[in-house]
Amino acid sequence: MFQGSGAGLAGFLFSVLFTWGFVLLDHGPGRTADDAALVAYYQGSGGTSLIVAGFYLVPFAGLSFLWFMAASRHRISELTLREDPLLATVQLASGIVFVAMFFVAAAAAVSGVTAVRVGDLASTGVAGATRTMLTYGDALLMIFGFRMAGVFILASTTRALRAHLFPRWFSLLSYLAVAVLLFSLSYLRWIVLIIPVWVVVAAAIILFRRIVGQRAEA
Repeated sequence: MFQGSGAGLAGFLFSVLFTWGFVLLDHGPGRTADDAALVAYYQGSGGTSLIVAGFYLVPFAGLSFLWFMAASRHRISELTLREDPLLATVQLASGIVFVAMFFVAAAAAVSGVTAVRVGDLASTGVAGATRTMLTYGDALLMIFGFRMAGVFILASTTRALRAHLFPRWFSLLSYLAVAVLLFSLSYLRWIVLIIPVWVVVAAAIILFRRIVGQRAEA
């Protein structure tokens, strides 16, 4: 019982925290802003929002994702008659790597505000380093992190489909999402929404089917 409800609740929590955190981290003065505008933003309410996102929202989003992954893996294993160890390992590894990259990208995004509020901008050249870290974090998440997320969705969908947990319509949409995440070379921000949307729908399916199964057994 706990695996199904745990996957559902953790999936919902991840979707909210991930989306909220990404929006806050992505909102800023831009790469072309001059040093004065960058410092003013980081020292003001914008910098505070980045700290909240980087120090609270992102860590708990990552923890929620790990909980969702663990609970959904257990649920799938319960329903699988013939387990595929290789596919299960790929699902686990890709999920962990995605969270790690998400954490590093968030750390890169908040490194600038931390340096501005703690260090001396004039003597250490924080503004230039900040732009480099922002570019690095963006590339890490949008290019490498999302591909790991695509592999996770691919492995999770295949396992869940074989276990008759995911309906075919959702599996087909999931494979389409995988294609976008794996082969897209765009920095379009809407692509980010594929991950939380997939997780929240998968969580709803797992939770709903768990409840239906309990009623049928009763």
